[in-house]
Amino acid sequence: MFHFGTSDGQVLYPSPTNIGTSNEQAVVSINKPIQTIKNNTNDTKLDQPKNESEVVDFFSKENWPELEAKKFYNHYQGIGWKVGGKTKIVDWHATARNWMLKADELKEEKTVVAVSQNTDNLKTSTNKNYHEPL
Repeated sequence: MFHFGTSDGQVLYPSPTNIGTSNEQAVVSINKPIQTIKNNTNDTKLDQPKNESEVVDFFSKENWPELEAKKFYNHYQGIGWKVGGKTKIVDWHATARNWMLKADELKEEKTVVAVSQNTDNLKTSTNKNYHEPL
């Protein structure tokens, strides 16, 4: 079992000038200084490709067409290499890979939508008689 000592008085410690002769109140700040962490990256410069050909080369290495690379470059060049208009891009290679994943998902969604539009979920006929009650 732990025994925590308690006292009724304030915490006192000897001052450096009068060691042993005088006691002063211990002053402890409750506010800790905020330390800023500096990293070696330049925070004002956005991570962006040097030119469109660099993006085309990256997309060709990933086996993607040049047209998709140009779409990616033009899109992010137009919005200032930011995501959501606010957050600057940290790694444009990762953003490009996400672009590729989203493009695949959009292709899959288009094929699913096309199939579901051709099916007749209501089981209706093309010859309708509006005089018959429902």
